[in-house]
Amino acid sequence: MHFNCSAKKLRRYLTPKYLKNPIITGAFFLTAAGIVTKFIGFFYRIFLSRVFNEESLGIFGLISPVMMIVHAVCTSGIQNAITRFVAASHKDKTAEAYSYLFTGIAVSVLLSGSMAYIVFTQAPFIAASIIGERRCIPLLRISALSFPLATVHSCINGFFYGRKKAAIPACSMIIEQSCRVLTVYILFRLSVEAGLNVSLSYICVGLLVGEFFSAAFSCFMLALKPDHAEFPLHKSVSCRKGIALLSLAFPISLNRICISFISTIETIQLPKMLVVSGHSSSDALSIYGVFSGMAIPLIMFPCAFTGSVASLLLPSVSEAQAQGNTKRIQKTIYLTIGLCFLLGMACFLFFFTFADFLGKALFDSDIAASQIRALSFVCPFLYMSGTLCSILHGLGKTGITFLFNLSSILLRLVFVFLSVPSIGFSGYIYGTLISQVLFDLLIILALKRYLLYDKG
Repeated sequence: MHFNCSAKKLRRYLTPKYLKNPIITGAFFLTAAGIVTKFIGFFYRIFLSRVFNEESLGIFGLISPVMMIVHAVCTSGIQNAITRFVAASHKDKTAEAYSYLFTGIAVSVLLSGSMAYIVFTQAPFIAASIIGERRCIPLLRISALSFPLATVHSCINGFFYGRKKAAIPACSMIIEQSCRVLTVYILFRLSVEAGLNVSLSYICVGLLVGEFFSAAFSCFMLALKPDHAEFPLHKSVSCRKGIALLSLAFPISLNRICISFISTIETIQLPKMLVVSGHSSSDALSIYGVFSGMAIPLIMFPCAFTGSVASLLLPSVSEAQAQGNTKRIQKTIYLTIGLCFLLGMACFLFFFTFADFLGKALFDSDIAASQIRALSFVCPFLYMSGTLCSILHGLGKTGITFLFNLSSILLRLVFVFLSVPSIGFSGYIYGTLISQVLFDLLIILALKRYLLYDKG
């Protein structure tokens, strides 16, 4: 008897209550996966910087706004909506949760298929007339093939986030990144051995292969779940649920579409404004290539921690709001602000102090070193924004998040047009910092009710 009691105490000690919390365990899985994928991506960026010159990386960076717009239209809002509705579904209504999932997939695949067709067929027009760089045509066409795969993958991830089963999305992240990098490396080695030129299109082929395997893995894991066999699949797609998903997804998607559209203008105009400031066209693309392919990925590396937490804050806050647990929401907000700001300050000190070493050792670039030091000031505010946005989305305040994002990015665009021509790339850094501070302050003001909540 005494032995049994001791064994129970030992088990409680080794597995404390907080470790059974799905938010804690989910954050652990996503953080671990985020760290792994960030490390893979980190060395992948170093590899790309050695294989392609700075101008080529700048050309590849020009298609990123197109990818952002497609993601905004087809996936981002619907994934968040699926997560929120699945999290709010009663545990005894499994069919309802799966109905939201399959309805969301149907809507997303329809949208992504249409977008893939448009981008693939109109790639010459998009590259020449909108982006202003014809070398983007093959990159756009290959990337278009990945759109439907990415939407299926994202919707299933949203479902598992809502069910607080974060291990599956975490594994899919690692599979996607690993397959992408491995594909590019294999193509690179085959080209070198055959004496062929290494094509920039290999990066997009890697993207396509990564999305294929991550989508296949997500579908496989979904098929393994026994609790979806209780209802016919063909009856799970519901127009009523589709309208509900779209009504919640629309403000989020509109937010992302507007931001992506303005980002497209920003991406296209930034090299042009650098030319106005005195740089050659090639130098301007090189500066942008260093920024998008070297400095920003390094600065964003700690988002492996904040991004995983943000993905799980949405269902947690939605659940607390449904229960009327305002005190829990308040604690979540304070904890999020405190931890993310401390992480940001630590990263600011690290990047500012070791910028020269990181720029030279990792990328062999003086430009990267100066950009890393300048961007270090953004860290304390950058790492808070994603988690605070997720809290607002969990509270259903998707519309106000859109307005805040729009205000922030428009301010940054003003700096592109007014400051960059006169003082060069530093003007863009100033705009990034000021707009990020404004964004965080606006979100904190929107959460004032919860921050000042006193149960009395």
